[in-house]
Parts: sequence; C-alpha cells; structure tokens
Amino acid sequence: MKKCILISLALLLSLTQARAQEMAWERLPDLAVPRAGHALVYLNGELTVFGGHTTGFIPTPTAEYYKEGKWNMISSLYTHDNGFCLPLKDGSVLLGGGLPEPFGVGQSFSAERYLPLSHTFEPETILDHKRAASTAIELGNGAILVSGNWYAEDALEQYSARNGFETVKRTAENRAYPWILPTAPDNALIFSPSDSWGAPGKGWVDRLKGEPFQIPLILQSKPFGSDGDGKRIPCEIGDSSKGDYDYLLLAMGDSLKAKSILRVHGEDFSLLELETPIPLEGVNGPIHYWHPLLRHGEYAWALGTDSDRRAYLLQIGYKPALEGGKATLKLYYTEPLEDLPLYGACTMLPDGRVALAGGIDRSNYKPYASVYLFNPLQAKTEASSGIRARTTGTVVGVLTALALVGLGFWLARRRKKPLPVRPAANQKDSKNQRDRDLFEKVSALMEDGLYTQKGLSIADLATTLGTNTKYISSCINTGANCSFFDYVNGYRIRFAQKKMMENPSLRLSDIADAAGFASESAFYRNFKAVTGQTPAEWLAARN
Repeated sequence: MKKCILISLALLLSLTQARAQEMAWERLPDLAVPRAGHALVYLNGELTVFGGHTTGFIPTPTAEYYKEGKWNMISSLYTHDNGFCLPLKDGSVLLGGGLPEPFGVGQSFSAERYLPLSHTFEPETILDHKRAASTAIELGNGAILVSGNWYAEDALEQYSARNGFETVKRTAENRAYPWILPTAPDNALIFSPSDSWGAPGKGWVDRLKGEPFQIPLILQSKPFGSDGDGKRIPCEIGDSSKGDYDYLLLAMGDSLKAKSILRVHGEDFSLLELETPIPLEGVNGPIHYWHPLLRHGEYAWALGTDSDRRAYLLQIGYKPALEGGKATLKLYYTEPLEDLPLYGACTMLPDGRVALAGGIDRSNYKPYASVYLFNPLQAKTEASSGIRARTTGTVVGVLTALALVGLGFWLARRRKKPLPVRPAANQKDSKNQRDRDLFEKVSALMEDGLYTQKGLSIADLATTLGTNTKYISSCINTGANCSFFDYVNGYRIRFAQKKMMENPSLRLSDIADAAGFASESAFYRNFKAVTGQTPAEWLAARN
C-alpha cells in the first residue's frame, strides 16, 4: 500500500513538472522516389523536393512536387546529392554542386535554376569550384555567396547574373556545410565547428569583406556542423531590412546532443539564456534534434526524433531572452509513427505546420519515401506520462495525477499481488546506456591504434572487450552512424592522410601497410571511395 502511494505521488510530481503536448500529425502519400541528401522547400503553394540519392546510394536527377493529392515527378538537368538548394527572392530556386557518383563520391561543378510556375529547370553557368556539402545564401544586394566543400579545399565564390560564379577569396579554414549569416547587404560571416573532412575546426570566422577572426565559443557550442538536406537557411530573428542581423542556431556541445541555443547578433556570439534545460529525454529514450532551427511567428522550432519513431518539436520562445530575461521552452510530440526516418529533410509551412519528407534511418543505402506534416498548434492532449521536461505543470496534469493516486489506492485494495512492472522503457534505457558505454571503449581502442591491425574483424573487437559481435555492431551503428567496416576504414584513411601530409615522400605502399590495409590496392580503392580522389590527387590538391 505504501509503495503504491509513493509511486502515485511520484507520478503526481512528474506530471505537475511536465509541460508537453501530443501534437496533431498527418501522413501524406509517399514520394515517388525514396530520397536522402535531398532538399525540401515550399514554393508557390506546393511542397517540392530536389535531388538527393535513392535506394542503393545512387544519385537521382529528379525532383517532385505535391499537388492535388499526389507527387508529380520532373527531371532535373543534373544530380544534386548533398548539394545546395537556395530559394531566391524572385521565386525561383538555385541548385548547385553535390556528390555526382554513387556511394557519396566526388564533387560537382553543376548549377541550375528551378522555375516553379512552369515546373522546369534551366542551366546556369557552372560553379568556379567543384563542390559538395556546400551552402549558398542570397545577400541583400542580390549577390549569391557560396562556400563549403566535402573532402576538398574550400573558397568563397559569388554569383551574379552578369559574371556567373567567381572566386572571391580563400577561406581561413576548409569547411563542410558552413553557416553563412549576412551582416550587411554586401557582407556575411562564414563558419562551422568542423572542417571539410569532418574533423574539429579551429573556430575561425571568415568575413566576405574583412579579415577573419576566431571565436572559441563555436568549438564549445558546436552549432550544428552537418545538415545534409541542402537547404541551410539560418533562423533569422531580426529585421535585416532595418539593419538588424540577428540569428539563432541549435548548439550541440561535445556530446552531439542539443545543449544550448547560439545567438549571432551582428558579429557578436553568445548563448541564449534558457528558462529550463533543453529536454533530451522523450517518452521512451533520448531525443535526437538534427535539423537547423525553423522560425514561425515569435518562436523558433527544433525538430527531433527518437528510436521509437516519435517526432518531437521543441518550441523556443526567444523574445524574453532578447529583453534581459530567459527563453521559454515547450515540447510537442507524436505517438510512434510508421516509416518515420531518424534524419530527413524538413521545412516550415506558412500556417505553422512542419513538413518532413524522405531521409534515412542509419543506412544511406535505404532511404525512406514517407512524408509527414506535424501541427504543434493543434495539440491532441496535455502532459504526457514519461516526458521529463522540467517546466510548469498544467491543471489537466494535476487532475490526471490525482485520479491516478485514487486508482492506486483502489488497485492496492483489489489485488493481493503487486502490479506487474512493464520493463520495456527500462530495457531500452539499459540498451542505450550499454551502447554508449561500449562505444566509449571501442573508441578508446581505436584512438590507441587498434585499427592498424591487419585483418581486424568485429569478432576480434568483441573478444578484446569480452562481449559479442551483435553488441559491437549495435554500439557502432548508434555511436558512429555507420557500419563496423566504414568505422575502421575512416580511422585508417585519416591516419594515411596525416602521414601523407607530414611526410609526402613516404611510399604509399608503406603508408597503406602502416594504416592496416590488407594491400595497396585495397588502400587505393577505399581512399577514393571515401574522398573521391586517389591518394596522389588528394595530396597534390593540398600542396
């Protein structure tokens, strides 16, 4: 009886502390082509997706728009897998760059323009640099600024109708998926917490006009260094037409979990004061926020998912923080949804709904075709059981909890045996913790150079750590978002790149052997699959 009362009172406390609502959602017909690395925009009253790659990691030169209850396919001139997608003020869309070959290989010069009224594409002049994982932004003076590259050198280039794409200047450091934030009609800041090879950057911020400067806060807060849906539009909270350039970025921190909100006001970088911590735990496990912030009205929104395939939208009331107070947070969520990807392309509709289309779970080889609309403004129920967002409770939650206290008394009197415990949530929490702990051990072995062992297998790793291959595979899939093979190869290729840069005169066969590759040919094959270049080409581009 006492135990039942304590459990009921604990539930009462959790509900009065929770502030979360179940939101309405709608599933649209599936895309005609499953996609990842694509872009999603809302144009002329139509949802439209561009490019990406489809099943088998094959780039697709297509787009499709949603009209009259169905997706309509159209052919683009080029493929744009992880290229940039920029809606322009004139109503058209500029697309450029991307991974042109299967399996995420290479960069592209290609650029084209989409005309939504006619649903057609027309060619543009080619980029000045072959690019993938790049960002483009339209400045107030009408010029278009492009930066960012994947496994390749970077530079700033600018587009105008008269001159096409022209290189402006080299960047202080190479970057993939950089942020480009306008600070004047003819100027912008360019930065990212990671470089073109996915390694940590050095905190440099480039100016289109002016000298670069360093901001350590970029490295500490890590403002979302990878996007992948091609539409890296900053969440603008100021009025740039009046000279107020003010932006919010989701900051991930060292653990790659949403920890804070980075504010960039002009050239000042700071963290937004929050009323409560960002909720990292959902109904049944961690929430993964993975898309740049969206804005609607006086709120910014962060989209997230969990391993149960629930969708989450975190509402950020930022205005109080701009006036010396603290930003408010409120969480919305759905029940588990069929075919909901962990990572996809999303956009904000004018009415406040958020659209999510396509994406991947953990494998780039099997993208999704599902499309969802989430409506946080049409909440279904108040305060869910189990969401641990520490904010003010609601009357509905309190009344529900009181009813459950009474139910606890009644059940205690009716049953001689204690109620059975449902272990699902505890089991999932235990698995998540096991994966995290095991991945730390795996990472420590790799950092110590275990990857240089030739013929290293997942069974060898399991034996070394006293566990089984299933657990090793699970922790790597969760922690590194890739297979064991790709994980080990990543270490070997980074080792080889470091040796090549330190001593260009070393024979590649010796480097391949020291890195742990079974043969020189295996080294060449894997190096090009990852970087898009042969070792010699890669090294020549850096000299």
